[in-house]
Amino acid sequence: MEENRLIARRYFTEIMNMANMDTLYELLSPDFIFTLPTHPESYRGPDGFKDLVMMLHSCFSDFYIHVQDMVSSGDTVVTRWRGGGTHTGGALHTVKGDIQASGKKFEIDGMTWHRIKNGKIVEALVNEDTVGLMVQLGVLPFPVAPPPPDEKANLAVAHRYINEVMNQGHLEVIDEIIDLHFQFIIPTQPEPFRGPEGFKGFVQYLRNAFPDIKFSIDREAVDGDKVAVRWKITGTHKGEFLGAAPTEKFIEDYGIDIFTMSKGKILTVHVNENDFSLMRQIGIIQS
Repeated sequence: MEENRLIARRYFTEIMNMANMDTLYELLSPDFIFTLPTHPESYRGPDGFKDLVMMLHSCFSDFYIHVQDMVSSGDTVVTRWRGGGTHTGGALHTVKGDIQASGKKFEIDGMTWHRIKNGKIVEALVNEDTVGLMVQLGVLPFPVAPPPPDEKANLAVAHRYINEVMNQGHLEVIDEIIDLHFQFIIPTQPEPFRGPEGFKGFVQYLRNAFPDIKFSIDREAVDGDKVAVRWKITGTHKGEFLGAAPTEKFIEDYGIDIFTMSKGKILTVHVNENDFSLMRQIGIIQS
């Protein structure tokens, strides 16, 4: 499965992003088939698929597909990706007809289901946000124009998260600012904390480990429904944390949160911090 994952990654990196024809002929089987509802016909064999890749790069000189997630099982690798580009070149061949260049940008989500046999890709079944693509390229109108994100309000919610929840431990605020489908994602935990109740459990756990924990905002940025905060934390290790018994040691760490907002509430928080330093400070990793 690891070999298949590597082949799938090379497909995206070298073929789709770099238009490397040597890799295309190396990885695709002679009976390869590619289907995508955006296009009116399937692309067959390395020669046929070459036509699609060349068309995409002729349409979008900055065309890209970035892998977001992978699921592999047996001869199958399923990849979730995000792709986009600027339409400044040739016409894009689609089920709605050929779309002429408009200079507009697009970025959409998609998924590819690869089947790999004897080191060769034999099938790529793809779904993508075709409507989103056409709306962004100006071919379809958006049925109801969404209101622009309130960046000032989104930043204020992120501040409440830091100041009222993380610093003061006001769990009731979580019900006000956290979406029911919330996920808190951090590398030190094997699974996200989900929903308001799951996140309350994490906050209680963190504040039990460091009762005097203090988050200080160092930098911040806001872009539509995304808010980024770089923070510094300090605290005293007085409770179990990541398997480490209390040490009474004072800790200091830095990290970054990226918030995704939805309708005035926090939908996700992705966290990354200096976990190596933190674990060394409380003795999980020996100096």
